[in-house]
Amino acid sequence: MHIEAELDDVYTERLLELQKRLNKSLPQLIAEMLAKAIDETPIPPEIEGQKVLRILEEHGLLGCMEGNGHLAVDYKKHLWGNP
Repeated sequence: MHIEAELDDVYTERLLELQKRLNKSLPQLIAEMLAKAIDETPIPPEIEGQKVLRILEEHGLLGCMEGNGHLAVDYKKHLWGNP
């Protein structure tokens, strides 16, 4: 993957100083920094809706019913046969 970034003078100096100190190429240094940032970023907690969808999907309940897709509108018709 090719990534192009524009840094201001302060970050450019800091990055080049770090590169010299660690004696690594810029691509290697940036890849290591990205990997560390990704590994240290916590996974956000699951919100209630996501949790429900995950559980329904795990148990094969999503898409298990046949119908016209308007159950929220005409559920009484399907449950009790009322028009």
